[in-house]
Amino acid sequence: MITLPIDLMIVFCGPFWLIEGGLFDIGYQYALFMNNIMTLAQVAGAFFFLSLSKLFCAYKYIPFKKVILGVKSLKYSSNIFFFLFLLNLLAVASAEFGVLNWLINPRQGYQLYRAGQGHWYILANSTLAVSFVLALLAKPNAKSMLLTTVVYLFFGYFLGSKSVLLAMFITTLVFLWFIRWHHLGKIVIIGTPIVFSLMILNLYLALGDGIELQSLVTYFDHYKNGADYYRAYLNHEINLFYGDVFFSSLWSYVPRAFYSEKPWVYGITIINEIFYPGQAELTNTPAFGGGVEQFADFGIFGVIIFGFFSSKAILTGIISDFIFRKPGTTLKHITLPTVMLMLIQYAPGFGGFLPSGLYILLLVMILLLLRIMASFYKSRISTLPIKSII
Repeated sequence: MITLPIDLMIVFCGPFWLIEGGLFDIGYQYALFMNNIMTLAQVAGAFFFLSLSKLFCAYKYIPFKKVILGVKSLKYSSNIFFFLFLLNLLAVASAEFGVLNWLINPRQGYQLYRAGQGHWYILANSTLAVSFVLALLAKPNAKSMLLTTVVYLFFGYFLGSKSVLLAMFITTLVFLWFIRWHHLGKIVIIGTPIVFSLMILNLYLALGDGIELQSLVTYFDHYKNGADYYRAYLNHEINLFYGDVFFSSLWSYVPRAFYSEKPWVYGITIINEIFYPGQAELTNTPAFGGGVEQFADFGIFGVIIFGFFSSKAILTGIISDFIFRKPGTTLKHITLPTVMLMLIQYAPGFGGFLPSGLYILLLVMILLLLRIMASFYKSRISTLPIKSII
């Protein structure tokens, strides 16, 4: 519900204004068709992995099922990750742009001054997300959650990404739903304009002098770019890459700070380089809507396979089984698996930009740290039935 206006801008309004043929352009229609195929493949994949998880009772293999995290452990852990967020943000801001400049215009810092410092930005984003989720879980009542959200929205603003602000707000709504708060609808009505105002301010900083209709619409060029790609493909101006896009994306595992010779063009940026030459090196990588990344290697077959076996489909299916199977996840007893599930499914921006292998490594490290904190603050081992605490 909250993201629907943005989705409509991306899928319909942007193409209507930016593509010469409007919504009837063949490239746009093809992009929309590929997106629909990918969505259906992801839904089918999610149901498949949900059924698979139920069939093999996958929840039985979750580690640390009986470790309950007490309020003190959650609070101190949240503070530790918040401190790590500040350190990582300081690292990325001071590297090139300058801390003061970043604080004045975080959007410009996010867009233009992350080159070679992406690992610090990812860690800043992820540690803030972990701290936020732990803070919400420490006091699972509406008043505390709302106050916590206001505080974290303030600090989330300095990451420079509009999606972080929106994701934080949605995460809060999800947690309020978990505690069955009766005034959830009112917060949606009151909070949505406030969050979108912060996003517009962020966009204003990105656009410079002001926000005009043409400038605003230009920001939603995802399907315009996708239409350009598919039009070129249908006119035989671009061929399939037969694995180059997928396999070259493995460069994302290598931090540029550790290997300065890392190429600027790899993965989906191979497509970017065709339409926006030289922009990848400037960290300007416009998005291509319509499943272009999945299509570029193997065509429609790639869209179906990469959609069905996407991390989105796999995690949605398996995690949905863990969270919503009877009697379902409860916030009355916060276990380590509870934290894990909330981080994977709802943490705003956690592990963003990380490939799956590094994402899992980061998640494991965080869980181990939380396990140590639980022992340090003498969080107890539950004697409750496993089903009632996961």
